Amino acid sequence: MTKDSKTHALLKGTNCMSQRTDIIDGSQAFGRNRGLIYTKRCGWIDLGHADPEGPRELWTKILHEQTEERTEQGFFRIRYHQEMRTTKFNITVGAGIRKKYDIKKNLTPIDAKSVALAIFLDTSHAFESMQTRWPFRLKTDSGYSAEDLVSNLISFYRTLNPHIDYLKICQPVSKDIALQIWDRYGALGTNKNHTHLPFLYPIPPAQGGPMCGTLPPELNTIIPATPGTLFKEAQ
Repeated sequence: MTKDSKTHALLKGTNCMSQRTDIIDGSQAFGRNRGLIYTKRCGWIDLGHADPEGPRELWTKILHEQTEERTEQGFFRIRYHQEMRTTKFNITVGAGIRKKYDIKKNLTPIDAKSVALAIFLDTSHAFESMQTRWPFRLKTDSGYSAEDLVSNLISFYRTLNPHIDYLKICQPVSKDIALQIWDRYGALGTNKNHTHLPFLYPIPPAQGGPMCGTLPPELNTIIPATPGTLFKEAQ
């Protein structure tokens, strides 16, 4: 099982690295939560990372102020985690990032979305960073793989706006072109991307690239909140 089976709250698999064999035709991406596609506007997308199921729990907690521990007046506290699990020889082991956040009550809809995105990105970065450290780096080069954070961002927007086809907006290409890009520029784990801006490669594959692109405007409508007034990490 490969990295495309990951969700943001629970990552399952025996191998967390994207493989060439994960690549599918972009026209087959809709409705799938496994596979790897290349798109003209958003670069590589891991459909497991882009699955809206991951951030849905986080958004529900914030939307309904589902406090999970006592905290100071005027705030509610939530827990959020991202983790991966590996099963081999019928033995399952897991590792992940677990955090707590205190969030101001009675947020406006705009502020609630901003806080949710900030928490989601913060945990995503912590999880990717974990994968770059020992002993995980001995088994995987998945941390900050080129497609990870962009795919995560897409999953968040798909959760909040399920009526918008973000994959179509990113303009997927054929499997043949995606395979050519992989073969020309190498495995995604060797192309590290610490931002939510996509790595874009020439089509068809040619000299140069990748370039750091800009997101489609539909994926840039929410500004992450700054920790402090509206929310803060709890100990």
